[in-house]
Amino acid sequence: MKRKIFYILFSLPFISFAQETDTNHHNITMNNYFTIESDDLNTSFLNTMLFGGFITDEMKDTWINNGDDNNRLNAELTNSIEYKYSTDKLNSYYFQLSDVNLINSSFKDDLLKLAFHGNYDYQEEILDFSNTVIRADRYQQYKFGYNHPIYIKGYSGQINTALSYLNGNHHAQINIKEATLYTSGMGTSLDLNYDINAMMTDTSNISVFAGNGNGVAMDFSICLDKVKEGYALAIRDLGYINWNKNSIVANTDSSFTFMGVEIEDFNNLPEFNDSIMDISFNNNKTKFRSFIPARITLSYNRILDHKYFKTLLVTSHSRWQPYELKGGINWDLFNRGFSESGYNTNLDVRTNIDLTYLYSTVGFSVGGFTDQTKIYFSLSDKKGIFSIGTYHLNELFKEDKTSMSGYIKLSTRF
Repeated sequence: MKRKIFYILFSLPFISFAQETDTNHHNITMNNYFTIESDDLNTSFLNTMLFGGFITDEMKDTWINNGDDNNRLNAELTNSIEYKYSTDKLNSYYFQLSDVNLINSSFKDDLLKLAFHGNYDYQEEILDFSNTVIRADRYQQYKFGYNHPIYIKGYSGQINTALSYLNGNHHAQINIKEATLYTSGMGTSLDLNYDINAMMTDTSNISVFAGNGNGVAMDFSICLDKVKEGYALAIRDLGYINWNKNSIVANTDSSFTFMGVEIEDFNNLPEFNDSIMDISFNNNKTKFRSFIPARITLSYNRILDHKYFKTLLVTSHSRWQPYELKGGINWDLFNRGFSESGYNTNLDVRTNIDLTYLYSTVGFSVGGFTDQTKIYFSLSDKKGIFSIGTYHLNELFKEDKTSMSGYIKLSTRF
């Protein structure tokens, strides 16, 4: 039954229609959004991984040599449906159901070198793949919200508050805090140091809508407008999921030197146990808590007196998502949440263009999960019935793409 609901939600935006009546107090909106961003991974490598083929040494070296020493990969897929009821007094109430899928990772070139080529080519070198993070989440979000109009010293605006229940399906997280590998000349010895933590939900139940945890999240935003300009502050999805007692928390912290095996008589071989395979984890089945990515936005907008360019919007985006809760809620947790999100503060500049029958929004942004400058583009009708766009328009014109995104939004009013 849950699987059927998922497919219905995923398909609705592509088959729904819109209509208007005089009351216009009820609104249903469907959203599909996806993005995949990487500062190094290109489409030829990604297509080979997903659809099969031979990964050549040239493709491996291209990925290793592209960009800086730190590789980042982020992917999101969200499908949602929202119902909103607005009153004559400009108050509104809404309910939103979302299915959220997230993957976020960060790793160094040295890890790619070891995975692609092994350690033979790096004799008398230290491969350092510390600070590697791989994090994946899947959950459903049930959000109840309220918008209330406000008037402050000549400004009119709204305050929005919302509370969400989170149904957690799966969470997997690997943190390699420290890991170095030294290979001596001719591979006569290996020195390995490592400190690894891992957290994952019940692996015996891997169904798409498994209920392995639950949690809460909150939203708060305020926007103020005066004549031709406005300001807004928004904090969305500040929350966490508590995973059940069948979850696994594992860690290992050790170092060893492997000196090989000396054989003097092939007719009398010694017992051999490759100590590299002796890396063992301390596994515990226990509850744990993980955070979902909180989105923090500051924005300024202005109405322009221009024939084509109608508005200017400048926005700053940040994210907060610490790896884990340790030591309670304190200043350290606050600071870690920003750095451990893997997201650099993003600056976004956009303008709305009147195309007679449609509106087009264009702009650029810098920051986020990659260091690349991104071009935003969308088209929407003037009645607010549909909108379609991408956050990576510039990637569409590149033969070898490193990022792509798209969204479609459709509404029906009655």
